Amino acid sequence: MADQVLRLDVFVHGAGVERGASVQRETDGVRFGERFVPWSEVRWVSRRSGMVLIFAEHVSLAIRGSPTALATLHEWLAQGMNDSELRERLIQQLGHEVVLFVAGSAVEGTLGGAPVRGLFLAAATRRALHLLAGSDQHTMEWPVDRVKRQIARPGEAGGDAVLLSRGDDQLRLRYLFPDEIVSLATACRETRAPARRMPNPSLELFRRKEVSPPPQADLPEHSAAAGALHEVADRAAANVPGELQVRALMEPGFFESHFLELGEIALGPLILRKSAASTADSLWKAAEAMDAAGLREDTRAAVASAANRMLDVYRGEAQRLADVRAVDLEARERRVALIPDAMRDRLLDRMQAPFDRLWSRFEGLDSEGRLLIGALNEYAEGSPAEDDGRMGAAADQWRATLARLDSGYVGAWRELVEEIEKTWSTDLLPRLVQVATEERSGVPEWVQLIVLGVVTLLLVVALVVVFVV
Repeated sequence: MADQVLRLDVFVHGAGVERGASVQRETDGVRFGERFVPWSEVRWVSRRSGMVLIFAEHVSLAIRGSPTALATLHEWLAQGMNDSELRERLIQQLGHEVVLFVAGSAVEGTLGGAPVRGLFLAAATRRALHLLAGSDQHTMEWPVDRVKRQIARPGEAGGDAVLLSRGDDQLRLRYLFPDEIVSLATACRETRAPARRMPNPSLELFRRKEVSPPPQADLPEHSAAAGALHEVADRAAANVPGELQVRALMEPGFFESHFLELGEIALGPLILRKSAASTADSLWKAAEAMDAAGLREDTRAAVASAANRMLDVYRGEAQRLADVRAVDLEARERRVALIPDAMRDRLLDRMQAPFDRLWSRFEGLDSEGRLLIGALNEYAEGSPAEDDGRMGAAADQWRATLARLDSGYVGAWRELVEEIEKTWSTDLLPRLVQVATEERSGVPEWVQLIVLGVVTLLLVVALVVVFVV
């Protein structure tokens, strides 16, 4: 990669400064003199007044130079790194604490009796100040005994400093912006100080979604579970007239399995969406998975599929009986339609009606889902210190409505099976009995007797002629 070479002063933490070092971008990172820093090892970049601070896996650098050269370097770094990945990695390193700000800083002092000096990435949280440099990490927990802002003399490098003291520990931090110093001074006085919204856009602040996991789904248990489906299917199967089943040569347990299959088809969209929502790792994803408009349309399609499956099963049983009785089913259908169009339309209307009545009671679920997602987005983008009142209320209302819808599906399924049972008992089984009792040839019995008598007479005549001759 052919890029311009910058001449910058490079200060390496623990190794001193190199004046006028050549700095050049390469495919996999940036070369600072003889030292190469890959993109994959960069952990954070801070743009401070007159400097760019780079914190990598094995080295921390402070770069000084002209504003134009520093702007070019910062652009290279922005193009080569993934800011979201850096934030996520840092949050994991801090144990998902609520982060107030992160800034590059020059630190000097002592912690635990050991000296601390050099370039550190300062991460101020509601619990403590964390100083990170390569594999080194130091922590000063809140509250502190004393905090003091030290005003810099005119022209003094590093600007104002802030001094933190706790027992024998003492730290002085430089290169912080004024708003960062105020935030740090406020937080360190309390064990759990509230986070502040800071107007300065140069601060490296975090939104709530970057410092805490999203709200969990916590959906109500399934009502439309396998046990409920079996119970309803068995009860409906017991109502099918046994005499008709025997005359139609139905297999034992046929209707229990058949009704259960239709229930799984009709309730499939709800079961699939509830399963996806229940296993989602956040309430936001659960709300998306339970999209009410999609569930309604999927249910209509599923009920139509269940109706078609029911008629396919009926046709299959009719063909089985026709084979047993040696009846030409196609010839029979030319005289009497096995499935009249009116029957198909009436069946679909009856099967769909319970779910249409159900959804008329839940027309607001669409808007509730949108309100919940909006509240979740607002919550995630907000300050870590803000409460979750609006989001919590929207989530509670959505969950309660979802629980009622879930139990409503079981009621609609019960009505659906009742309609299916009535259709089999009053329409379909009597038609199967007709097929089961159909004459094999379709020729009237008296015609068959005449033909048999003629054939017998001809045989007798033939035998007489043979004996006479």
